[in-house]
Amino acid sequence: MKTSEIFYTVGIFFFGGLIAFGLVQGISMSRTIVAGTVDVAPRVQREVVKEAAPTPVEDTQLLARVDSPALHATQKETDPRSLPGKNVVADLKEMTLSLYEDGVSVAELPILAKGRSGTPWETIPGLYSVKTKEQNHFSSIGHVWMPYSMQFFGNYFIHGWPYYEGGAPVAQGFSGGCIRLSTADAKKVYEFATLGTAVHVLGDQEIAPIMNASYKIKNKNAFPKISAQSYLIGDLDTGEIIFSKNASDVYPTASLAKLMTATVSLEAVNQYQRATVSKNALTTYGEQGGLKAGETFEVKDLIYPLLLESSNDAAEVLAEQIGRSQFLSLMNEKADAIGLLSTHFDDPAGLSQETVSTSKDLFKLVRYINNYKSYILAVTRLPQYETGKHSWHNISRFVSDKNYIGGKDGYTDEAKHTKISLFKMKLSEFSDRNIAFVFLDDDTRTKEQDVRTMVDFVGKNVYYAPEMLSKK
Repeated sequence: MKTSEIFYTVGIFFFGGLIAFGLVQGISMSRTIVAGTVDVAPRVQREVVKEAAPTPVEDTQLLARVDSPALHATQKETDPRSLPGKNVVADLKEMTLSLYEDGVSVAELPILAKGRSGTPWETIPGLYSVKTKEQNHFSSIGHVWMPYSMQFFGNYFIHGWPYYEGGAPVAQGFSGGCIRLSTADAKKVYEFATLGTAVHVLGDQEIAPIMNASYKIKNKNAFPKISAQSYLIGDLDTGEIIFSKNASDVYPTASLAKLMTATVSLEAVNQYQRATVSKNALTTYGEQGGLKAGETFEVKDLIYPLLLESSNDAAEVLAEQIGRSQFLSLMNEKADAIGLLSTHFDDPAGLSQETVSTSKDLFKLVRYINNYKSYILAVTRLPQYETGKHSWHNISRFVSDKNYIGGKDGYTDEAKHTKISLFKMKLSEFSDRNIAFVFLDDDTRTKEQDVRTMVDFVGKNVYYAPEMLSKK
């Protein structure tokens, strides 16, 4: 399959514009909001507390739901409009950008364009901050000027209407992922915001209210034996947790980290620049991907060996494009931005014992990807991808399953087997459900055994029904 068939379905007259990444300060610790600016606090230390048994959903009761700042705000206590200090709130559902100071509305401005949903440059929800301000920023990709430009993450900016060298404005349509305002409105935001001002980007995916549905179990006694020390089975669309065990305990992720590597690459690296495979990248453990020193690729092609064959070399080459330390800082900043507060990335491939997360955080991550970077999941479903002399094949055992939505496997001696597998399942009379299966610290002999066991159990014993039917 060629890049043009799947990668970019929209033009790229600008991707957001590259900046001098050395000027951007990455945040590698969890964030707290203080007076409207993004501050940092120590991360949760790795501490594993084992639960005695799995916690299945009760007969007519919802066990829990995992939400994230990346999803549309629906509760007052998480509403950024009520926070102290200066706050910029971009609501991608309502297409408005609002300015608040100490909880008081200063201005509400229309968003004129955002990134197209379902593409690699869909506008990214989450909690960010103003990193840089330029009265006129030049996009080296689209060769356009972006007036009153404020960068909040990687290639993503808030800015006025872009124009070409000769002064002609760009055409109407979707942006390259940035939040585009009129130039006059962008000036208002520029004059209001300072470096460090919190930027809350609310996604356009509405969360279904908990009260509308519940999961029920037909036969609790049939619950299977699972080898994984931590797992979570949940609904991708609602965030409802169906089963979990030790879901908040911290474990090494192994190659599940590559899902974040792919995310940050798409959001912070020029996908059309040429990347040269360095000798240093090839010193990384493993030979998956078959990359050779001196080979060059467009950055966008390296996501295929990264996700299809789990190439550690590809992960390192991607990180090198903006500097490895900067790339890792952005991985951790992204984790904070979407609420992964028990997650830390120490390397882009997942080989380090200090690259850790929880089943609950990984569920949040895959929900974010499913909603706002679904291109990544589309790549993980491909049987193979060819470019030049390379043909990369999908090593997932589930790629031939028609109900497989996507996922990632990993293994190191420290992490043991780790898995995220997503399936469309017939658990309701009227609709399919998108279900995530997350496993950490799994010592099964065959890496897919626990997944197949749980998919089979859920398919036969769990059903989803509106609350009014549950009461019958």
